Amino acid sequence: MHFSAAQDITTRALQQVGRVIQPQNTMAVLAGIQLQAENGRLLLSATDLSSHIAAEIPCDVQEPGSVVLPGSTLTELIQRLPTATFDLTSDPNTGRSTIRYGRNKAIINGYGQELLPSFPMLEDTQARLELPTGTLSTLSRQLLFAVSREDSRPILKGVYVKLGTGRLVFVSTDGTRLSHSWLPIPDYRGPQKEVVLPHKFFSEGARLNQNNPVTLTLGTGLVELTAPGTTFTTRLLEGQFPDYDRVIPQEFIAECRVSIADLRGSLERVNLLAAKDHSTPVAVHLEDGTIDLSTQTADIGQAQETVEAQTHGQALDILFNPTYILDALKALEGDEALLQFSGIQSPAKIMDAEGAQYFHVLLPLRQMI
Repeated sequence: MHFSAAQDITTRALQQVGRVIQPQNTMAVLAGIQLQAENGRLLLSATDLSSHIAAEIPCDVQEPGSVVLPGSTLTELIQRLPTATFDLTSDPNTGRSTIRYGRNKAIINGYGQELLPSFPMLEDTQARLELPTGTLSTLSRQLLFAVSREDSRPILKGVYVKLGTGRLVFVSTDGTRLSHSWLPIPDYRGPQKEVVLPHKFFSEGARLNQNNPVTLTLGTGLVELTAPGTTFTTRLLEGQFPDYDRVIPQEFIAECRVSIADLRGSLERVNLLAAKDHSTPVAVHLEDGTIDLSTQTADIGQAQETVEAQTHGQALDILFNPTYILDALKALEGDEALLQFSGIQSPAKIMDAEGAQYFHVLLPLRQMI
């Protein structure tokens, strides 16, 4: 194989596909990036066996071929080249590759004739829709903090997605809190679908969707995101997502409307006096146009703050994890939040005061969903 390519666009493509590579791999070749040069293009790809990403860039191909090179070494070298272009030649038998730039050269040992394991391609299109620029960034901010990090319930490490007529619903939960968002899809005429997408679909998709619209395609066991020059494919999670509707409160005994900035500031200060392992609750007292916040730890100290708010309903004393409330507030987009309480041991609901397409459900301490 022999090709010439631009240093800047190759660097961006290498960085993009390299994000799928895991630090620890059961197969040495999974630490590599595969380069395939043919017909005036260079296809770069990587996989961790649960997902696959491929990026295509233009290049000048003198001799077509394929090789897998160590991803980290190759990326860092190309990123640091002082020239605008470089040449790469590869021995088809050993994978040993020479990179020439100006009067200089570097040699990288590849993986011989070994290529990356094949990854299943999405062949049956069951649903397809377009997502506007920035959509997945917003959804990532709203949903990913509530995804479980525990291996005991693998299905909760993903995001539930329900695709139906006119609406695309997203739900994440770790068993203590739940995030719910939806998008209007008025032009969708395909079948209804319910799937669970892995965490990485949103984290990687947010990058692809940051400056470009993307196409989302669902197939059997797979989901694919396509952006200009890049395709990201990952396996769907298998299992039954819990019945989340039952924990979303419908009736409330108290509610308040409050400045997000004021409540965040007070919570952040109060949280400084809580235990660093997040085991210390914040006591919330709601009454007569104020929210009183307090916390106390024997080894650090105590704090009390009062935030002005528009309150309605019963006076209320309730305990929450302050970090969890802060996470929910950071996902909001407006200036004011609406907090609705269904009881001292029942779920609370947090959303933008103007009723946006996102809300968060949070249980008080000492109870699990």
